[in-house]
Amino acid sequence: MLDAAATAAYDATVDRPPLERAALSLAALAVTNQKVHRAIPPIVIAGGVRLADFLPDSLIGISLYLSYVVPRSGFYWEYIAAILGMTVAAVVLLPGCGHLRS
Repeated sequence: MLDAAATAAYDATVDRPPLERAALSLAALAVTNQKVHRAIPPIVIAGGVRLADFLPDSLIGISLYLSYVVPRSGFYWEYIAAILGMTVAAVVLLPGCGHLRS
């Protein structure tokens, strides 16, 4: 329901009536007559932020595991799975990009 209202409000701003032509210069008229591309949806930006949060966290965790734990006790895939699982949980549960949610 909120998405429909946001889409309707966005469509209303895109299809707004033309401005009063006498008050604008030729340069301003050229700008107002240009087609405007749609903006990137907030959910795409939030996904990018989450991905940008996930990648460094997981890479740091895996590199710490490989540099400190593996030389002492050997390599186990379970630790990599645990690192990735905890990184997913941190990205999903912690409110890092809560201001982008609608």
